[in-house]
Amino acid sequence: MVATSPYFPLIQVYFPSSEWERANCVSVHECSPDRAGYPQSCVAFEGAIDCGHGVVENARSWGVFQILDACWNPALNPSSPFTAQQWALVLDPNVNTWMASVIWSRAGWGAWTTCSACDACDVSGGPIPYPRGPIEVIPPPDRVTSSPLPVLLGLGLIAGGIVLYNRAQQGGLR
Repeated sequence: MVATSPYFPLIQVYFPSSEWERANCVSVHECSPDRAGYPQSCVAFEGAIDCGHGVVENARSWGVFQILDACWNPALNPSSPFTAQQWALVLDPNVNTWMASVIWSRAGWGAWTTCSACDACDVSGGPIPYPRGPIEVIPPPDRVTSSPLPVLLGLGLIAGGIVLYNRAQQGGLR
């Protein structure tokens, strides 16, 4: 039995439900949540890698899904689907999980060497919910620290003041 990734809720956002368990398995095998400093410590030296556009020396894998820079960093691979801005956030678990979904959609689970531990190497990719970019993660209700009520009240007062001002300018207030 594979442990559940602390980022399983992100897996549920970015992957189709048919792939949730495989995505969890790959993520946990790529970088164990038990690792000291997790998830920021999820960086691995891979050596020389050729992803079809020439050998990249000193390649590294990044984040909870160990995204291989030689294959997916746009500075190293001009055909990468990711922007430099997205790549700069590769260690952010939200962005990393989204990137993994994009990679899975293009290459299936065979893009990860740990796919055999998850019995997933022959599973091809498919459509994903957010192909264009990661979404902002909305904090759960118990973590929201401010209420929208003061903002709405303030906007209401401003709008009411504008109406009264306009009426006074038109001579409608007496």
